[in-house]
Amino acid sequence: MDLTQTRPHILRRPMPARKRKTVGIDLGTTNTVVARNFEALSIEGSGCVMPSAVAFPPSGATLVGSAARRRRAMDPKNTVLSAKRIIGARWRSSYTGQFREHYPYDLVEGPDGWAVFKTRAGLKCPVDIGGTVVSGLCELTKCPVQDVHAVVTAPVGFDRRRREATSLAVSKAKFASVRVIEEPIATALAYLNRASLKYAFVYDLGGGTFDAAVVDCSSYPFRVIGHGGDPYLGGDDVDRTIALHVADRTLARDGWDLSNDAVTFDRLVLACELAKCELSESEQAAIAIPSVDAAAPESCGIITITREEVQQLTLDLVRRTFAMCDEVLAQAGVKARDMEAIFLAGGSTRLPGLRGYIESYFGKRPRFDLDPMQVVSMGASLAAARPAVAELLDPCA
Repeated sequence: MDLTQTRPHILRRPMPARKRKTVGIDLGTTNTVVARNFEALSIEGSGCVMPSAVAFPPSGATLVGSAARRRRAMDPKNTVLSAKRIIGARWRSSYTGQFREHYPYDLVEGPDGWAVFKTRAGLKCPVDIGGTVVSGLCELTKCPVQDVHAVVTAPVGFDRRRREATSLAVSKAKFASVRVIEEPIATALAYLNRASLKYAFVYDLGGGTFDAAVVDCSSYPFRVIGHGGDPYLGGDDVDRTIALHVADRTLARDGWDLSNDAVTFDRLVLACELAKCELSESEQAAIAIPSVDAAAPESCGIITITREEVQQLTLDLVRRTFAMCDEVLAQAGVKARDMEAIFLAGGSTRLPGLRGYIESYFGKRPRFDLDPMQVVSMGASLAAARPAVAELLDPCA
């Protein structure tokens, strides 16, 4: 061997392991949020929350988020909201039956027996709508998807088929992988990032649904030991309740019926939602009837609603949530006083007076120091970023 031709042995340092890129996604009935490293990603000038809405206008474009939602009143059959309610649902299921009673869409049976939306852009299944929502949000937040591993949340009550459909929807955004975590587990993870306790209660009142769960946090992995909910109890129902009240007042005062036309009433519901949000900061809010119905007589001016008024109007809805809490606690074999912490999730937990009712029910102040509209996605981002949390992830996803 010619030693002059041999190359010296070079000691190379091992390359550091490439850090895994991850995100957590809360694909909600009403709104969707994506978070990375315990921080919700923001949409420029629009906060971190995007409406779970997709619209198919006559131009042939596909609109997502706020731009889509603004078309709800003018083009309801081609503006799809709340598709999560029937994701993974068969045409003949009870989920589809309830959905058809509540929404104006042309819903038909798809070729494989699934419920699908008939729009001017063709047939769109809920998985397609969910995928478009997530893809649109990632684009608006400049969130990369290539080589990124995602964890998406799902209600505890979702069966295997509905969880798989949720995972498939997120997969359409082209993530490297997608796994599923239960929503109350994600909420508990977010709040217990630096603390520990035994029993926590998750009170999740979103735009479309109410979910309640008892989470045993005493050992790892966390376990949901009692859960329940109502898929048609949330902020949407609050908005409709307020809208019916405003319509009654307008009819009594001005003789003008705002509930007689479905499109007009939908505009009223949207106006009442904006007023409700305003009431989380103010004592009263005004609804301009002419902006709801341009055909209304001049006598129809402003209807003012107060925080106290909304609190009384929604009392029956709130009582329904506590009836569900009773059932969930009984299922878990624990009492309200056994809960060491109550974690709030869902934007509708800002409803006037609600947090006081929750404190009275459990005998302790609920935790809302994390934004209730972002907390689920934040917990999912922790689950995605920490390999040790894999035990909490749904093996079917």
